[in-house]
Amino acid sequence: MNDTTTFPPPTAAELRADFWRKWIEIGAIVLLFFLFVGPLTPEVNEAHYLAKARHYWNPAWCPDDHFLNSGDAHGVFYWSFGWITTLVSFPVAAWIGRWLCWIAIAVAWRRMIAQVTDLPWAGLYGMAMGLAGVYYLHMAGEWLIGGVEAKCFAYAFAFWGIGDALSGRWNRAWILLGIASAFHVLVGGWMVVCLMFCWLVCPRQRATIRSFWPGLFAGGAIALVGVVPLLLLDRGVAPEDSALASYYYVYERLNHHLVVHSFSLSFKLRFTLATFAWAGTAWLLRNHDKARLVNGVVAGSVVLVLIGVFIDQYFVFVLNDYLSAAKLLRLYWYRIADVMVPIGLSINLLALYQLHRAKLPTVARGVLVAVCLLVAVGLLVRIADRWTATAGPADQSTLVSDPTAWQEVGAWIRENTPPEAIFLTPRMQSTFKWYAQRAEVVTTKDVPQDDMNLLEWRWRRGAVQWRSINNRNTLSLAGLTEENVRDLVEKYGLKYVVVDQVIARRDHVPIEWSFQRIYPVDPAENASYEVYEVTP
Repeated sequence: MNDTTTFPPPTAAELRADFWRKWIEIGAIVLLFFLFVGPLTPEVNEAHYLAKARHYWNPAWCPDDHFLNSGDAHGVFYWSFGWITTLVSFPVAAWIGRWLCWIAIAVAWRRMIAQVTDLPWAGLYGMAMGLAGVYYLHMAGEWLIGGVEAKCFAYAFAFWGIGDALSGRWNRAWILLGIASAFHVLVGGWMVVCLMFCWLVCPRQRATIRSFWPGLFAGGAIALVGVVPLLLLDRGVAPEDSALASYYYVYERLNHHLVVHSFSLSFKLRFTLATFAWAGTAWLLRNHDKARLVNGVVAGSVVLVLIGVFIDQYFVFVLNDYLSAAKLLRLYWYRIADVMVPIGLSINLLALYQLHRAKLPTVARGVLVAVCLLVAVGLLVRIADRWTATAGPADQSTLVSDPTAWQEVGAWIRENTPPEAIFLTPRMQSTFKWYAQRAEVVTTKDVPQDDMNLLEWRWRRGAVQWRSINNRNTLSLAGLTEENVRDLVEKYGLKYVVVDQVIARRDHVPIEWSFQRIYPVDPAENASYEVYEVTP
């Protein structure tokens, strides 16, 4: 029997009200992002990405910085956004980028979740749950909302593409995921794999290959804009050099993201519990067509985690082949699940509430209220931490000894040293180029993406940072001898050394050089940081 019930078309007033409700909700989501991130710059990766972006457009800026002259793994981001860094200061560029990617993610997210549930304010509630989930339940250190970088725009296009798949626009979905891949090969590429897995396990909702192959082809062609330059970074590199570079990248520099057996047990347990919770809600929604599609994408991300765990366990503990494992583990198998499992769980909880609020109102409302209270407490703790911080996240994460003094010495260097000068800088920092805008010999944070420069980066770290530890058991550059410094001058052309005296005094390591101290100017002042000019 056909349902002949008809509904009148919405009036102009209703359309206007819907329009404003949508944009008010999007504004509320962006405000949530702002509160979540806090008022300070730079974020953990912003100094890294924005310095590279400025150098991409202006190679004369910090012309002899090793990292800035290394291969560009995110060329689309640098090309599309980097020019802004040549017009305004780094903090202003960071805020412009943050607002752009936050608005893009908010719009794409609300559009995606509206395909699953039409609950009022579902976008805001779902994102609040998702943010808290990603922050507290991640396993490998992935994040969704923070500073501006390539993956932020990739996630925006990925969410828009998933939303199109939910609404049956598979051709456009593949194209949008291709754009995401161009911005960030791993985020966009793994999202493509997850959507393909979703297509395989959701036969009732999927389109035919014949119907969407043009979009798949077009998306793949667009993705090549980001993939091909990345593949060309290591052309001509000997296989043994490439294997060593991957080993250092995976097991020495980024094991906290890539090596699951080195992750904290608490991180693994909380992510596992979140995955089981998501799986339980996904089973309850197995007959919900739209939720099933979302959960197919999430299931794909969980399969990637299982593949990563297998590689980690089999190649290392069975074959004892760290080099082969490193080549594979470099692909960030856990990245997408860190985001999509909490996101999928939040969508499922809202969909379940909508399904059962009429039949089981007390239970549905009780569960939703409990989850909302838990999320609210978690977000308030995070927001309070960010808004009471006295240093930017990048300086906090790299354990800068005295953040205020660090910014002051950076400003002094910017005003009082030649723009082309090269510096030896403290190990416990990642923001020297942000504040001082001068080249560095090496920085722990700034690991190159191409293999040969990655190997050179490791040699530089050994020549600078590890030598100070071996000489006098200190992380401060005060541990270097004058002969060490002169050797580095000959190798890398440096002119100045910035010494973290907080660490040096703590370790009882006095400086034993004949070089002139030029900062602080007052010879009697005991500053947190000192600058020495290396003379012949």
